Amino acid sequence: MPEQVGMRTEALMNADRVIEEAIADSIVPGAVLAVVHQNKIAYLKAYGHRRILPRKEAMTTNTIFDMASCSKSMSTALCTMKLLEQGRIQLQDPVQLYFPDFKPWIQEDGTKEKNIRILHLLTHTSGLPAYAPVAQVEQQKGVSNQQKLLDYICNCPRTFEPNENFRYSCLNFVMLQYIIEKVSKQSLSDFAQQHLFSKLGMKHTGYCPTSNLALIAPTEKQADGHILCGEVHDPLARILQKGVSGNAGLFSTAEDIAILCAALQNEGEWNGQRILSPLTVKAMRSIPFETQKWGRTLGWDCRTPYASNKGDLLGPNTYGHTGYTGTSIVIDPDNDLSIILLTNAVHPHDKSSVVRLRSQVANAVAASLYPPKRIYTEHYYKRFLQFMDEPSIQPSDIIMLGNSLTEGGKAWNERLNNPHVRNRGIIGDDTEGINDRLHQILPGHPAKLFLLIGINDLSRDLTPDSIVCAIRDIVGRIQQESPQTQIYLQSLLPINESFQRYKRLTGKGCLIPNINQGLKTLAKEKKVKFIDLYPLFTEKGKNILRPEVTTDGLHLNEKGYSIWVEKLKKHI
Repeated sequence: MPEQVGMRTEALMNADRVIEEAIADSIVPGAVLAVVHQNKIAYLKAYGHRRILPRKEAMTTNTIFDMASCSKSMSTALCTMKLLEQGRIQLQDPVQLYFPDFKPWIQEDGTKEKNIRILHLLTHTSGLPAYAPVAQVEQQKGVSNQQKLLDYICNCPRTFEPNENFRYSCLNFVMLQYIIEKVSKQSLSDFAQQHLFSKLGMKHTGYCPTSNLALIAPTEKQADGHILCGEVHDPLARILQKGVSGNAGLFSTAEDIAILCAALQNEGEWNGQRILSPLTVKAMRSIPFETQKWGRTLGWDCRTPYASNKGDLLGPNTYGHTGYTGTSIVIDPDNDLSIILLTNAVHPHDKSSVVRLRSQVANAVAASLYPPKRIYTEHYYKRFLQFMDEPSIQPSDIIMLGNSLTEGGKAWNERLNNPHVRNRGIIGDDTEGINDRLHQILPGHPAKLFLLIGINDLSRDLTPDSIVCAIRDIVGRIQQESPQTQIYLQSLLPINESFQRYKRLTGKGCLIPNINQGLKTLAKEKKVKFIDLYPLFTEKGKNILRPEVTTDGLHLNEKGYSIWVEKLKKHI
C-alpha cells in the first residue's frame, strides 16, 4: 500500500478523480495507472473500459496496451545503450559506418557536409524528417517494404545541420533499429527480449503479440470498419515494418513497465537481474553536453515541449516518454518515483488529447509523496488493504470506527441486527491512525459513525487534553467532509491494571475519567451525540474494569460485548 513506501493514498485519490473526470468527459475510454516508489508498486488501478466497440469491456490492470512511441525509449534506446556498453557501437559513430549509402547532411551550395551520428539519432538532432510518406514508399517496386524504407531514410532530405536544431523524428529510431539489427545479427524484437524483457520477467511485453489477445486494448477503427487490436496503430510500423519497428510496435502492461522502471530507478537492476550497468543508466538519463540546449537525453525526453507528462512538481532530472495511443512513462530519479499512465485514447476514434491529463496525474502523484510520519504494524496495513478491497462505503452504512475493542467485535452487523453496519476497527489504532484512514470512509458519506478511540494514545504518553484535542480534529474533519453523517462519540472504557498485561498503561487508568469528561464537553460543543460507556463497565464504587467482562484487563469478552451492544441498539 502507498503508506508503506512514504506515499499517501488520500492524495493519490486526486489522480483517481482526474482520470475518472477524463473518462466522464469522453477524453479516454479507460486507463491504468501504476506508481513505483522505493522499488515497489505503490499504486495500481484500472479505470473505465478497455474497449467500447463493438461491445464494452471493463478495463483491468493486466490490460495490454499498444505503447506507440514509448517503444522508442523502452526498447530501441535501451537496446542501443546495451550495444554501447558491450563495446559494439559508440555514440559518435556515423551512421555511414553501418550503412555506407546513408547520406550525410550537405549544405545547399555543396561547400560543407557533416555526418549524422548515433548521438544525433538518439537525441532527435539529426535533421531527418519527422516521418515517412508511407503510401509513397510502399508503392516503390522491386524490394521489401523494409528495404524501401531504409532506402528512403538513406536518401531523404536533411532539413538542418546535425545538432543545429531539434526535430522529433520517427525515422531516427527506425535507423537505430537497423543499426541494432546489423550489429547484433538479431531482430530488434529478439534482441530486446533476450537482453531486456525476458531477463526482467516482463511476460506480457513484446512486438506482434500472438497470445492473450483478449487482454489487448484496441485502438482506432479503420476506414474499412475493422478495429485495430494486437496490430500496431502506427502506419509506418504496421505497413512498412510488419509490426516490429524502432519507432513503435511494442505492446506491454502497466505491471511490466513498472518492473522496467524499478530496474532503471535501481541503476539497471531488479530482482537480481541486471539489464544495464549503473553508469550506462546514468549516461542514458543525462542530457549530453553537446546537445544540452535541446533537452533530450539518450532516447528519452527531459525538458522539451514534448515533456508535459512530467507535470510541474517532479525533480529537475525527471525523464520519460509518451506514445500517440495515449501512453506515458515518467521516471524521477531524485525522488525514486515512476508514473505509468496507460490509456486507449485513440479508441475507437482519434479525436482527443491526453496532454493535460498526463500532467494532472503527474502532479497528483508527486503531491502524494510524504515521508512517513510513523510506521504502522503489519496488521494495520493488512486491515487497511482489506478495507480497500471491500465494497465502498455507501450513504446507508453505519461505521464502527476504532481500535482493537471495535475490531474485536467482529460481525457488528450481526450483533446489531443491521446489514449496513461495517466494522472499521484496527488493533492498536490511535487518533493519528484514524485520521490517516478517514479518506476510505468519508467520500461514501455514511449515515452514522460510532467512534471509540484514545486508549492507545494514552499508552503512548499523550495527555488527556492532547487526546481530546486530536479527537476534536477527527470530529471536525468528519463534519466538514461528510456533514450528513451522524457522529456518535463514545467514552473510553475503564481498564483493570491488576491483570498486569499492559505496562504502558500502568498508573494511567485514573486519567480516563478526565478524557471522558473532555469528550462529553466536546460532544456538546460539536453538537454530536455522546455515549457514556464508562459506568457500564466499572466495578461498583471503583474506576476499574469489571473482571467478569474482560479477558486481560483491557479487551472485552463476550459478556462485555453484550453490554456494549445493548447500549448501542437504541442509537442504530
